[in-house]
Amino acid sequence: MQKNRKGSHIAALDGLRGYAALAVTMYHGILHFDTSLIDRVLYQPVANVHGVDDLVCKVLLALFNGESAVILFFVLSGYVLASSIDRSLDAGRKCLIVSVEFLVKRAWRIYPAMFACMVFYWVLSRLLDGRIGYATINAVIFWSSVTLYRVSVHGPSWSLQVEMLAAPFILAFALMRRYLGFFSLVLVMAYAMFSIEYPVLIGNANNLWPYLIAFVIGIVVASPEFGAIRFEPKPAHIVIALITFIFFRQIVSRNAISGLIAHSLLAGLLVFAVSRSHTGRIHQFLNSRISQFFGRISYSFYLLNVPVLLLVWGTISAVFPHPEQHYLGWGIVSGVIATVLTMPFAWACERYIERPSMHLIRSVLAVAPKQGGVSARVA
Repeated sequence: MQKNRKGSHIAALDGLRGYAALAVTMYHGILHFDTSLIDRVLYQPVANVHGVDDLVCKVLLALFNGESAVILFFVLSGYVLASSIDRSLDAGRKCLIVSVEFLVKRAWRIYPAMFACMVFYWVLSRLLDGRIGYATINAVIFWSSVTLYRVSVHGPSWSLQVEMLAAPFILAFALMRRYLGFFSLVLVMAYAMFSIEYPVLIGNANNLWPYLIAFVIGIVVASPEFGAIRFEPKPAHIVIALITFIFFRQIVSRNAISGLIAHSLLAGLLVFAVSRSHTGRIHQFLNSRISQFFGRISYSFYLLNVPVLLLVWGTISAVFPHPEQHYLGWGIVSGVIATVLTMPFAWACERYIERPSMHLIRSVLAVAPKQGGVSARVA
């Protein structure tokens, strides 16, 4: 039995998710005051980046990379959700009941915190009333954002769209693996790869086509067949997995499909190594109280840092003329300040919105008749 497991829960993965969420804030902060960095540095292979300043930015944007974080989130979702489906079916639950509950719980996991975030965003918008260039949140923008119908004022919520669109695929793929065998996941992997170039294969689902492969990799890593592989990672394995995951994508252009697939595979390797590890300083660090705190608030933090960042950016631009002249310095400062300011709000949202909402949906679904009287744990 691995020491980092509590039942089927792997605490170190929570810590990993927490630091990925923190990285997103720094990523947006670094890019904000000079958006030309996106084409000049971020999307370029490292061989095409010139000058000390741009090379420093390239390293920082690799360390604090929004797409790396999102790919890791998607792999973790595939891993955790497929495991949850397996546990429910292993307990003797009917497939139809498990499937319906899975989709209901998935939606309920995502929407309450998004609603709370947009209320917070709306309050700031009303208080600032257009000052410092802050976004105006009217009823149309509010509800289209809450429902994830349209991504406008809350850019990172595109990944929540992807999570919702991916849920039926995760369910279908997990059931295929269970009833048709592990070889079906190889077919699914090929299908996900083809959909990168041909989104019509997944119904042109908005933004899902580049990242379905990440969810599939998570499902593969979570499968019992993959878990049967005898491998006890040493701390060096995690270090290597982490370094390659962070930096190898920088070798190729951001548009390279090979880079996207390799990046997703390396995220899966990192999740696999962390999930199997129970020794070493990295394991201890990811299981520390601070890491677990970051992991616990990661979802609310990911949402709430957006309105806070806009507040910080607007304040910096209003107080200090031409922050773009020191874009990297002000970008890092804005990311740090936004991180600190977002923490208490993220804690409150996790404590008073996320937890009660999940308790509520468990209670509601517990009323329904269940074969064997066992309810599925929410991932």
